[in-house]
Amino acid sequence: MSKHSHAVILSIFAGIVTEHIGALRDALTKLGAPSPCDEDLHQFRVTLRRLRSAWVSFAPVLPASFVAQWKPRLRALAASTGPVREWDVLLSEWLPAARDSLSKDDEAGRAWLDQAIACAKDARAAAWETLRTELASSEVSLTLLALDDAVAPFHREEDAGAHSRFARRRAEALRKKLIRRGRRPRRAPAPRLHRARIAAKQWRYLYESFYHALGTAAPKRYRAHLRKLQDALGEVHDAEVSLDRVAELLDAPPPNSVVSAFHKRAATARKRAAKGLRWVRRHKAR
Repeated sequence: MSKHSHAVILSIFAGIVTEHIGALRDALTKLGAPSPCDEDLHQFRVTLRRLRSAWVSFAPVLPASFVAQWKPRLRALAASTGPVREWDVLLSEWLPAARDSLSKDDEAGRAWLDQAIACAKDARAAAWETLRTELASSEVSLTLLALDDAVAPFHREEDAGAHSRFARRRAEALRKKLIRRGRRPRRAPAPRLHRARIAAKQWRYLYESFYHALGTAAPKRYRAHLRKLQDALGEVHDAEVSLDRVAELLDAPPPNSVVSAFHKRAATARKRAAKGLRWVRRHKAR
C-alpha cells in the first residue's frame, strides 16, 4: 500500500468515526430526556458496536499509539451497556421461551420462572438507572469530544476514490478469523464461539457500514448469511450466561426442566451455526 493510499484510507476511517460520534451524541440526547425508550438505548449500543468495529476493519492503517489509547476507552464504554442488554435478552427471549416449552403439569418449573421473571425485571430497572447515570455524566461527553479531536488530523480534503482491494483483504482476514474461532461448533466451548460471533459481527459491519465508504459494494447474500450465523452463535453464548445470571437472583436453583429448555435451544443453535460455518468455509470473502 502506498503512503498516499494509506493516508486516504485513514481519512476514510476518520470520516466514519466522526459520523458515528454524531450519532452517539444524538442518542445520548434522547437518553437524557425525561422518558427515553428502549429503542434509544438500542441505537446507542448498535452505533457504539459499529464504531468499535472500525478499529478492526481499518487496523492496518491505524497508528499503534492511537489504537492503544482508544480501544480500551471504547471497550469500557461499551461494557457499561452490557448488564441492561443481558437482562433485556433474558426478559424478551429466553425466559418466555423456556416457559412456553414446559409441560402443562410442570408447576415447579413455571413457579421458578415466574419468580425469575419478576426478579429479572427488578434487576433490569436497577441496571437501567445505573446506566442512565453513567451516560449522563460529563465523562462520556468528554470522551466523545476527545475522540473527535484525536481523528481530526487524519482528515484529508480530497476525493477518497475506491479502495476495493483493501476492503476485500480486510473481509478475507475476518473470514479466516471466524473460521479459526468457529472450529467444531457442535462441541466447542461457548466462550470460543462467542469470539467467533464477534468476528462474524465485525465482518458484517465491514460489509454494511464501511464497504460503501471504501468505494465498493458487498453482496446481499453474504450480509444476510452473516446475520443468521451471528444470531445462531449469539444464542449459544446467551444460553451459557443467561441462566447463570438469573439463577444468581434466586435462592433455589433452576429445575431440571428449565435447564433442559436452555440446553435444547443451545444445541439447536449449534446445529445452525455449524451449517452457517460450512457455508463460510466454502465461500471466499467478496
